[in-house]
Amino acid sequence: MESLSWASIGFYCLFSIFVFYQQLHAKNFRGASQAFGLILSLSAFLGMLTGLSYLIYYGWSVVWWAPIVILVIGIASALIGFVIERVLGAFTLSMAGFIGWPVCAYLMFKYVPSGA
Repeated sequence: MESLSWASIGFYCLFSIFVFYQQLHAKNFRGASQAFGLILSLSAFLGMLTGLSYLIYYGWSVVWWAPIVILVIGIASALIGFVIERVLGAFTLSMAGFIGWPVCAYLMFKYVPSGA
């Protein structure tokens, strides 16, 4: 299990929460601003691509099975996201995602181990 970087996985979990709430907001967007809806959808889409890229990169550069474990942990972290949503609200998590997921993405890539 030394192939798993817990710092990187932790940032991936937080990243996943931000992207999930942006996707949810974009799906249910009823705002008057078409430009903001486009920006929100674009951010959610780029977040999804970044998450997929991270899993592929981790599997390629560390060990092939690690992305499966990381994805399962990321899905389980949704429970933490629901608790955070109760405290902050879905809208707040979505707006925080504009800064939160890019910062988490940088940190999760930064802490990927150099190889097993």
